[in-house]
Amino acid sequence: MTKNRTTTIPSETTSVKSENYTKNILQTDSNPVTMEASKSPATESSDQTKAAKHEPLVYRVEEIAQLLAISPRAAYNLCNTTKDFRVLRIGTSIRVNKQSFDSWFAAV
Repeated sequence: MTKNRTTTIPSETTSVKSENYTKNILQTDSNPVTMEASKSPATESSDQTKAAKHEPLVYRVEEIAQLLAISPRAAYNLCNTTKDFRVLRIGTSIRVNKQSFDSWFAAV
């Protein structure tokens, strides 16, 4: 038979006010040169800004339906039968090339 053994371990923790503890640690360990706050907001370079704010190159069929003010089913039918703008099929997803659709839409 196996005996259940329980042992108690005396607690060696002490209660510390976290606010004062953190404040003291920050005061003693921080480097004042690196802890200075900047007066101006952080700005990204123009290349990073352009990359972050890129526009999608394709429309979803739901977006085509909204642009043409037609039902989603009619938009799917249009995408399945048209030769007027580029339709991309990726697996079960249907995407429409934005540039070719915009050109077609402007000409209509």
